[in-house]
Amino acid sequence: MPFRDPLTHAQLRAIRERQPWNPDVVALLWEVKRLRAMMLRAYQLSGEFRRPVGVLANCYDEYMAQLVVEPCVLERDADVAEMLNAPAKPRKGIGER
Repeated sequence: MPFRDPLTHAQLRAIRERQPWNPDVVALLWEVKRLRAMMLRAYQLSGEFRRPVGVLANCYDEYMAQLVVEPCVLERDADVAEMLNAPAKPRKGIGER
């Protein structure tokens, strides 16, 4: 049986807002946050992982392909791109030229 599609940050926030009083939901969402952080750390380190040879090569390729399409990775990349493309804020005391 295949997994359901992964949830985005917005979907997780909506779940939290629907049940703010439920401690079980809050505990599960904290666990999801921890697991998303681990996925981001794996993505950050993925450039340093050496591709194994032999039987594990296919598992490695599949894992790396799945890692780059995780919502937390896509959201992080979008946030970074947005920050890099944002116009620089003028510094205080310095007028426009």
